[in-house]
Amino acid sequence: QRYGLNGEDVLDNVAYARAYNSDHQQQLLTQATAMMTESRYALIVVDSATALYRTDYQGRGELASRQQHLAVFLRTLQRMADEFGVA
Repeated sequence: QRYGLNGEDVLDNVAYARAYNSDHQQQLLTQATAMMTESRYALIVVDSATALYRTDYQGRGELASRQQHLAVFLRTLQRMADEFGVA
């Protein structure tokens, strides 16, 4: 309303998803990449990217696995930002 935009039209341009575990979070990122090949998006928001890793991987015994999985997620996110010019 502030900028003279229709709220319904603005929300039609927003896609969102909720991840339930770290593997699902990675799958959603892959789906987002596919969406970007079909439509133009300018911004990706990941709220607390590490929270799911803390619950899925607990203790020092799983630290290496957690770090590796998180690194793959962050590398994929960076690659997507570079390829599609999103922030």
